[in-house]
Formats: sequence, structure tokens, C-alpha cells
Amino acid sequence: MTGEWVTIARRARRVFANGKALPDALAAGPELGIQMVAHGVRIIEIAANATPADLLGTARILSTPGTSGDGGAGAKKHLEVVKPASIRFAFEDASLAPKLDDKLADPTPLPGRGLSLPPSVVVGVTPHAGMQIVENRAMWHQFKAMQVPTEDSDSLFADLDKAKMPNEESQLVDELATLAELASRDGRTHVLAAVCVGMVKRETNGASEGRRQACTMALRRLLRPALLRGIAQLLPRKREIAADLEAVLVRAGAEGADAVIDLLTEESLATDRHVYLDILPRMQAGVPTLVHMLGDTRWFVVRNAADLLGEMRVKSAESALLPLLQHTDERVRKSAANALINLGTTTGFRAVCEMFQAESPRTRAHAAMALASRRDEKSTAQLRTVLEDEPDTEVQLALLGALGKIATPAAVEQLIRAAEPKRRLLERKPNSFRIAAIQALAEARTAAALAAIAVLREDKEREVREAAARAYQHASRSA
Repeated sequence: MTGEWVTIARRARRVFANGKALPDALAAGPELGIQMVAHGVRIIEIAANATPADLLGTARILSTPGTSGDGGAGAKKHLEVVKPASIRFAFEDASLAPKLDDKLADPTPLPGRGLSLPPSVVVGVTPHAGMQIVENRAMWHQFKAMQVPTEDSDSLFADLDKAKMPNEESQLVDELATLAELASRDGRTHVLAAVCVGMVKRETNGASEGRRQACTMALRRLLRPALLRGIAQLLPRKREIAADLEAVLVRAGAEGADAVIDLLTEESLATDRHVYLDILPRMQAGVPTLVHMLGDTRWFVVRNAADLLGEMRVKSAESALLPLLQHTDERVRKSAANALINLGTTTGFRAVCEMFQAESPRTRAHAAMALASRRDEKSTAQLRTVLEDEPDTEVQLALLGALGKIATPAAVEQLIRAAEPKRRLLERKPNSFRIAAIQALAEARTAAALAAIAVLREDKEREVREAAARAYQHASRSA
């Protein structure tokens, strides 16, 4: 088939239309991305003269639940029944269909920008801001035109606060909601956020019952998942209004918490992750979602949920975390152990200590690192006891490192003994063991630890002397 094509492509769950990323605030973008991921679809190319039957058949396929991990095989079978001649697909499994060019870097024209679509394509599609469809303009006359607000949100809120009549209040709230929706479609999420913040405040402290009810109805209209995601994305960038944004997300309940959780699991920047993590403990509505994620088939989803529940110290999640100590993936076991220690429960502590009986040295090392986050005498005693009998070198080093992080007086005393030269003729103490103990003392950075390192700078072993000198210099600067 020849002619122009519209390209819908995705990277992860982010959707691009002819090379231009759809804003997250536009509900259709994230929802389409989720369905494309579920069906294993990477790219969809739609011909300018696509038939309604092809469009409807394709939409029906994408709207059904997908088969996760099949690479697109299930979607391919459905397409073979529909046989859309004017729509082409590329799947995660490249062998299922001919390869399509990923046109994210070289966008083709969007409708209204050089590409004329026939009536069959535009029927039933509501144009949004920035899209100029000239053909068959008369067809829209049968619909009532949407009233576009001509004032900014501050002016509209000022008028709302002065309004006396219920009808006037309702009209102004409706104009504000419309302004917010149009702004979100244009990617001006800060305007959407300003409207939602204002409405949440007036819903709580409204001068009249009618105004409060009008704001409640508008918030139901605005607090949708895609729009909430856009508001949550402002948290790291608009610190000055973070409390107001948080109030909106808390007001949205579980969907607001889900938006924060999604961004937290996707965010790679540590500072932004900290912002999302800081708000989650105050959004208890998100706990059921995180607990549900512990049963996911994808290891990284389970790991992220365990990490979050541990950092949030959700003690009610203990029963769901305990079985994960036997998970088939080592990374999940490690996160589950850390989470259980962070909960601070007796059962969780005992379960992690039982990991020292495992055959796998890495499992025993994970238990040591998990105990390091619990800086008390009970953890110190457990680590000292295990160190005396641990045969594996890597686990020994993990135990020493954990004692350095705990840094209790008893832990430092054990590390000083480990760093000293061997006292008995048959005592086994390789230099690597002593050096690891010195590094752990530098991590502890207590007065006793620094004094011990200073003495070891005169040790008989050159490797030990050099390690002690480096450790002392580093610890002195950091103290």
C-alpha cells in the first residue's frame, strides 16, 4: 500500500505519535502504552486512508487483556482473523511480522500539519488544542461547542470567591475544570495542578455548601490516573508547592498513591526518588497496591514493592514479605530480608537470622547486610556469633562490613580484634581479612576505631600498613 502513514510507537510505556511524545496528562497516551505493552506491540502504522473496519477491529484487539511475555503472539493471532489491510504492526518478537522503521527520530506529519485525513478517519474523534482538521468541519455543527475559558485560573478563582449565586459558582467551577483539561492536553501540567489545588482547598473550606459540592464534582472529573501522574511529576520540580500537590494526591486516594508508586518505580534519579518516597508513608492508600505487587510474576516489580514497604515500615506487610525469603530470585530474597529488618518486628528478625543456616553463601551474606541496617546490640551479638564459625571468605567480609555499619561499641571491639595480627600460632587470619576489618573500622568512624587504625599504620605487613594509612586518612576527613 502506498501513501502517507501515521506511526504510533512506544518506548517502555511512553507513546509517540509520529515522533512526538504524547503528554502523560493526555489520558489516551498512558492507557494506549499499557495496552501496547500487554499485547507485545512496539509500533502501529495506520494508513491515511485506513478503513473504519480496520480501525475498529484493531481497537477491539488492543482493548482486550493481553498475554504478558508472549512477544505479541496472541495479538498476531487476533490480527490474522481481522486482517487489517491498512494497518501494520511490529511486535516485541520481531519474527512475528515484517520489520517496521521506528520513526521516533524522523517524525511524519500529524493530522492537520500536512496530512489530510478522509472523513472515515476523523469521524468520532474529538479534536483537541493544537490539532487543525479542516475537512468536513460542518459535521461538528451538530454538537454544542465547548466553552473555552478566556481567563486564567487566578482570575477565575477570584471570581468564584466573590460569587454569591449557586448557578454562578457552578459555572465558574466548570470553567476552571475545562481550563485544567485543556491545559493538561497541551502539556501545561502546572495549570492543571493549580486548579486542582485551588479546588481541594475550597472543597474543604468552601464558603457555601453549593461551592463545596461543585468542587467535589469537578475533582471527580479531573482526578483521573493520567492527570494525577502529571501532577505527581511536579513534586520534585515544584518544591515550593509540594504540600499543596501532596494534598491533591492524598485527596485522590488510591489512584493518587498509585501515580506516586508508578513514578517511584520508574525514576532513576536518586533525588527525585527521595521526594516520592518521602510522600508515600503519608499515603497509606498505596499500601494495598504495594502488597499486591509482591505477588507479581516479574522479579523487579516484587523487589521494588518489597523495598518500598520496608522503607515505609509497613508492619502489616510482614506476612506477605516472609515467603519472599524463599523466592527463586536472589535479588528478591535480598530486598525481602532488608524490608523485614526495617519493619523492626521480632518475627522478621528471627526469619532473617535463620538465613545464616542456608547452604548458599550469598544468602548468608544477604542476611548479614540486612542486619547492618538495624544498629543495635541484638544485631551485633548475632553477627559476632556467626563470624566466629563462618567458613566462607566472602561471607566473612560481609559480616565485617555489617559490623562496621552498625558501629556499636561491641561491634567496634570485634573489628579491632579482627584487624589485629594473629595472636596464636595456628590462628588463620589472611591479610584480606584484616584489611576488610580495617575498612569496616573506617566506616564506623568512632574514636576507638580511629585509634585502632592509627596503630595499624605501623603494622609489620606492608599491605596492612598501606590499607590502614588510606583508611585513617579517609576516616579523618569524613569525621
